[in-house]
Amino acid sequence: MFTNPDRYADMAAWHREVADLRTRAPIHRVTADGFDPFWAVVGHAEVMEIERRPELFPNAAQPWVMSRADLDAQRAAGPAPRTLIHMNGAEHAAYRRLGNDWFRPASLASLQLRLDDLAGEALATLETLGGRSDFAADVAQPYPLKVILELMGLPEAEYPRVIALTQDFFARDGDAQVLMNLFGYMLALTAARRESPTGDLASAVSNGTVGGELIGEVEAVSYHMMVATSGYESTAKALTGGMWALATNPDQLARLRRNPDLIDSAVDEMVRFSSPVRHMMRTATADTRVGDVDIAAGDWLLLSFTAANRDPKKFPDPDAFDVARPNAANHLAFGFGPHHCMGAALARMEMRTFFRRLIPRLESVTLDGDAVSTDTTFIGGLRALPIRYELAD
Repeated sequence: MFTNPDRYADMAAWHREVADLRTRAPIHRVTADGFDPFWAVVGHAEVMEIERRPELFPNAAQPWVMSRADLDAQRAAGPAPRTLIHMNGAEHAAYRRLGNDWFRPASLASLQLRLDDLAGEALATLETLGGRSDFAADVAQPYPLKVILELMGLPEAEYPRVIALTQDFFARDGDAQVLMNLFGYMLALTAARRESPTGDLASAVSNGTVGGELIGEVEAVSYHMMVATSGYESTAKALTGGMWALATNPDQLARLRRNPDLIDSAVDEMVRFSSPVRHMMRTATADTRVGDVDIAAGDWLLLSFTAANRDPKKFPDPDAFDVARPNAANHLAFGFGPHHCMGAALARMEMRTFFRRLIPRLESVTLDGDAVSTDTTFIGGLRALPIRYELAD
């Protein structure tokens, strides 16, 4: 269930199976044809225990689960990406600093007016569509993508190309050609920003230095790939998951309409509930113990954030969507520790801004067909969400 992308196409069944696993133990040994064995960690406390010890459990050489065949094909295709999730320790900290300033509260505060405008555009799209929409395609993808690409300094004309590249990347786990297509696009962006810097995030990264030296092309390209993919895709999937939760829990929508002050906590509940980043891999550097399980040096561990965010020991009645859940912010959808998502604050801002505009006018929303999940093991969620809705004037 952790290595087969098809299993993630039915998340209700996936969660039921994980719940059964968790009743037996929070950590399980997984052996699957074509994959190196690993430990699947499905308990919230156990994931946190590992995340709190990054020196003992650094990122694996490959930070998401891939088959041996896909790994071999990726190596043969060309230089492997080296994003922040491929790095550890001092190197990770040095490269993270290249983009940190763009995601600090003071920098993000200056974005609020633009976010208000973009949220208004998203709401106007729903007005124009007249009560029926594929929310994933019409709103949840373009809204956060516009934010990220503006940060990177890319024009709106590039949005369709970037959407196509990122959708392929997340929909086809481990596909070497898809990876190289995205790599080639970001390589051209790096070259352009090095020749003519334009004062945007892409320019800052492309011309960034570590240890007094200009960073390598692979590192710059990988940084752009990380920002352009994870930076918008995870937010898009959280927005879509949040709208699905409202459409299937009308009592919670009514609760938000009565008390809009709950929107901030509701956004964290939406992120917990949808958990777009499904897992990360870690490798043990020494013999150790996690919970009641002996872990050997060199063992591979899959930290299932999706499973941990439904652990009843941490979140009572975890399968219920509760906009006032008191500890919703304790979810692990953004990771924890040195690899905590750099764009987490921006993602929350985008979602809060959008739902603050939408909720006061959203009189009702229901499903208008089948919601369709992505069949991917890494970052995923709903890729289609047909809805019917009524907006107040």
